[in-house]
Amino acid sequence: MHRGLLTVLLSIVLSTTISAAEQPRRVVSINLCTDQLLLMLGEPGQIASVSHLAREPNSSYMAEQAARYPVNHARAEEILALKPDLILAGAYTDRSLIMLLKRLGYRVEPFPLASSIEDIRGNIRRMAGLIGREAAGAEMIEAMDQRLDYIKQQRPAIHPRAAFYQPNGYTGGIHTLQHSALELAGWENIAAEEGVVGYGAIDLERLVLARPLQLFTSSYAPGTHSRGQQLLQHPILERLTRGREPVEVAYKYWICGGPMIADAVEILYRSLPR
Repeated sequence: MHRGLLTVLLSIVLSTTISAAEQPRRVVSINLCTDQLLLMLGEPGQIASVSHLAREPNSSYMAEQAARYPVNHARAEEILALKPDLILAGAYTDRSLIMLLKRLGYRVEPFPLASSIEDIRGNIRRMAGLIGREAAGAEMIEAMDQRLDYIKQQRPAIHPRAAFYQPNGYTGGIHTLQHSALELAGWENIAAEEGVVGYGAIDLERLVLARPLQLFTSSYAPGTHSRGQQLLQHPILERLTRGREPVEVAYKYWICGGPMIADAVEILYRSLPR
């Protein structure tokens, strides 16, 4: 780093030191998933910046709200120029960047990935606690749980078989939000039966032998036509599901854990055979 720039950064650090006990007034999120919860729970005046990914409608559930705030690209120079008193990071945020920010005296709070409904509840509580919005966090969890509980009470006793099947055979097994959502909605997840843990691939032959009634998919970039996506139009899949088209569940429901999981579960529930 250029010596002159380092001097500027250090001066910014010295001018923005605050007590960790104070409620943060300038929160900067440098991760898409922390963007989502911050935009949902934060007071408008608290949010100093969100990541540039927060404005991408295919991946961000809060893209419209994110347009109101400055964006960052998780670079040290732009983060420090924002004079944050709290920086929110993700599980895969550059470790060297986090270490640098901490050495400079900044409060950095990394959030783990959510792979279950309980993980989502935990991250909501943590975000709400960090920014002094505990009551709003509790209300958000209650509203999400009410929607999920209603579906659990309505779903059929016998769960038909289904799977997420995405380009190149990508699917969600146990310990994923896709698996949790399928089960909550009343489906039996074939990928879990086949031993898929986390997100991985299931080949076409295994899928055919498992005989799903319904397939679901999530397009990260709708409207594109890659070779991997062409597999989803294989004739045998249409015969297998008796002409039932794969149901699209937007990727923005899965990429980050949040109360939007209830939207996904409702889509899955409405797709059950009647």
